[in-house]
Amino acid sequence: MLKKKNQILVTLILLVEISIAGGCWNLAYYLRFMWIEFRIPLSIPEYKEYFNITPAIMVLTGVCFFYAKMYRPRQFNQGRVGFKYLISANLTMFILLLALSFFYRRFSFSRLHSIYFLSINIVSISLFRYLFHRTLAYLHRKGKNVRRILLIGNQHTAHRFFNKIQENKSLGLVIVGTIAPDGNSQSFNAPHLGGYDSLAEVILREKIDQVFIALDSDQQSDLKEINHKLAEQTVDLNIIPDIYSTLNINPEIFDLEGMPIITLRQSPLAGWNLVVKRLFDIIGSLIAIILFLPAWIILPIIIKLTSPGPIFYFQERMGIDGKKFNMMKFRSMKINAEDDTGAVWAKEDDPRRTRFGSFLRSSSLDEIPQFFHVLVGTMSLVGPRPERPVFIEQFKTQIPNYMVRHKMKAGITGWAQVQGWRGNTSLEKRIECDLYYLSHWSVWLDLKICILTLFKGFIHKHAY
Repeated sequence: MLKKKNQILVTLILLVEISIAGGCWNLAYYLRFMWIEFRIPLSIPEYKEYFNITPAIMVLTGVCFFYAKMYRPRQFNQGRVGFKYLISANLTMFILLLALSFFYRRFSFSRLHSIYFLSINIVSISLFRYLFHRTLAYLHRKGKNVRRILLIGNQHTAHRFFNKIQENKSLGLVIVGTIAPDGNSQSFNAPHLGGYDSLAEVILREKIDQVFIALDSDQQSDLKEINHKLAEQTVDLNIIPDIYSTLNINPEIFDLEGMPIITLRQSPLAGWNLVVKRLFDIIGSLIAIILFLPAWIILPIIIKLTSPGPIFYFQERMGIDGKKFNMMKFRSMKINAEDDTGAVWAKEDDPRRTRFGSFLRSSSLDEIPQFFHVLVGTMSLVGPRPERPVFIEQFKTQIPNYMVRHKMKAGITGWAQVQGWRGNTSLEKRIECDLYYLSHWSVWLDLKICILTLFKGFIHKHAY
């Protein structure tokens, strides 16, 4: 219901912001060719060439802003977070604009004009959002455009909801008070208005617009009584499920012939996200294979000259959805290295390494063959590092949520690796990083991790 009531407002904000973008595009023309003589052009292009492209700029703005999720409450209501997404959306639009102008042969647009457009568009939309929030806050203080909420519950789920409302005050939702079983403790900053028997009286007296039921799993038996008490009321009724006790990865609600189903845990890669991720992997792996072409010639020769045995080493690892595969690496250890020790973690000054193997492992060059796994689709450029099944049998019972990391393809590099959690380091921290990656995946995060890997992912004190 809240989402539907905000649809008109969000649509109006979007229309205003794409109109601002259209205005900034035209304003940038005058800044570039009329008012600022930073770099005088040899000839001034006709204004109509820029004006005619304005509708396309407005459409591109709308698409980029929606893709950047700028109209979700968190991105729209929080200043620093919202500004971060605004910058990201504008940079995406700027890159697409440059790419599209490359194929537009009828007219050559000024690159300096595009920079002016990017700058004043960010400033203008930031100013609009600031003024909008100030106006909305003023109206809310005057009691305008607010909805009075009664919260049923006072445990963890209710606390989470209360905090979310406090963080998103521009939604215009005011928690008048709470209803909970008599005798239950009340610890957050909202008045306790009574027990379930007082529901009808409180709704009438406090002029409640909406009721939110936020009960923990051990309170679900109260629902029957609450529904009975609310049966004769006309207020909007909302239920917040207790899903916070379960690890949530990309939760989603969908409808199956009228039956709502809540998905608590799923891979973020589905639909177009899966296509984008796969294209990123194919292009990235091809580039890496070409760049490391000299290594494919030099490293095998050195491996054969410095130790007897094969060039490549295959080891069983676990990938997406628990499927096992044989991961290929340049051999860095002696033949039959685990005959005496069994499966153990590599350690500093490991006696099982060959002379050249120490260099291969410390420089991560032994991982180069894995780009072929990425190319054929067994692995990804970025994702949780694949682990050996023999170790997973231990970890999955010792570390909570360990198996969730297998909801995405294993990667050559990952968020844990660029944060320094690789090799024989804290497993808990690595899992924490892996789960963060699953929850926040985007192609931009993949690109960021790949760039960070160039500076801090190859050479590391725990790479042995």
